[in-house]
Amino acid sequence: MKIFAQIIATVGAFALVYLVYLYWPEIRHATRLGEPQPITAEVRLNNRCPIKDTDFIVRQIKTNRTAAFSNGIARIDVLEGDYLELQLNARYREVQFNGLRQRASQRMTMTADCSMSERMQGTVDSMRNKFGD
Repeated sequence: MKIFAQIIATVGAFALVYLVYLYWPEIRHATRLGEPQPITAEVRLNNRCPIKDTDFIVRQIKTNRTAAFSNGIARIDVLEGDYLELQLNARYREVQFNGLRQRASQRMTMTADCSMSERMQGTVDSMRNKFGD
């Protein structure tokens, strides 16, 4: 029984360390530990939409700076913990796409999921009607 408790404690400690590593930007922001560090966020796109990766951009909320995706990756210089948002490229101004906001970290993934709701389906239909396939 003592060995089992040690195994559980060790697994729990590793899980805690992993969670702290994974959510460090959120923890740092919430606890205000130190100044935010300038970073280059490497954003991978998980594209679950029937449109090309190059039709999406990443926008920094605070400054409105954007970065385009190339081969499914966008790089943008930000302060650690600033919010980034997935949006459609500016050439699709007539189409509204509401991407989720995430705090910036050095390596992150943003998902474009057009199947998650009728609202997202409306976005895709609007793009098809406006620009064709």
